Amino acid sequence: MAGHYSIVLADAHTQFRRELRKILEEHQGIKVVGEAGNRHELFALLKQAPSAMVIMDISMPDLRAREGIHLIKFHYPHVKILVMVMDQDPEYLSFGLAAGAQGVLTKQYVAGQVFKAIAAVRRGKLYIPSGFSVEPRPRLRTLMREEQMEA
Repeated sequence: MAGHYSIVLADAHTQFRRELRKILEEHQGIKVVGEAGNRHELFALLKQAPSAMVIMDISMPDLRAREGIHLIKFHYPHVKILVMVMDQDPEYLSFGLAAGAQGVLTKQYVAGQVFKAIAAVRRGKLYIPSGFSVEPRPRLRTLMREEQMEA
């Protein structure tokens, strides 16, 4: 496995994870070392399977992006994080980056974005899909307040 870039997928939707795994493993330099459908599975995987990156849904039922990113960065500071969002709302991009992710992917376009995103992050860059802007919006502040209240 030398030379492989190891990735953990975290999303509550099993079928989505399986499809993304198939896409990723078509690339010879990438190895998906595990899939997590919830918080417990994600942190168990990170503990047992050294990973370079986590690709996670921004809103898993038991692990919101901000909390998840902070916990990953605290316990595994070397792990890079790409956050997946449902649509191209710029507030989700701002929210993901503000929480500490290295990039944001839209689920509907993930197949066309994921390899560009991984390459950018491996080079130490942030990945921002075309069509997104990084300006904060009022809804972002509301999302961040809601997440803080849930914590």
